[in-house]
Amino acid sequence: MPLMNWDQSLDIGVDAMNRDHKQLLDVMNRIYDSRDKGGPGINALVKQLGDLCVRHFKTEEAFMQSIAFPDFVAHKRVHERLLAKYGEFAAQIEAAQGRPSEEFFQFLRLWLAAHIKCIDIKYSEHNRKRGARSAA
Repeated sequence: MPLMNWDQSLDIGVDAMNRDHKQLLDVMNRIYDSRDKGGPGINALVKQLGDLCVRHFKTEEAFMQSIAFPDFVAHKRVHERLLAKYGEFAAQIEAAQGRPSEEFFQFLRLWLAAHIKCIDIKYSEHNRKRGARSAA
């Protein structure tokens, strides 16, 4: 059973960001599905997810700059806080021999759903006001 499923409520209308979000969700679900196994496999997935987050945030920030998104600085700060919190969880998981906590999964659920639906949607709406759906 997955942590979360992709659905239309997560579609922000920017194809490249949707692809990234789906990829992040896929790795989150792989971590969740393997949570009882623990060990180096989980640690590798947690590192992979962290790397994907860093790459995605850079891509997203470049996109926001390209569309002159007025809340760029605040959005970037949200990314910085998310990465810092993620780093704390990654360290905890490593120290626990690859055993993620339920708190970690709550963080992932909240991050993915709330961040996309409440934060990312703002740059999507700004982009829509500028024109049509973007492939970015």
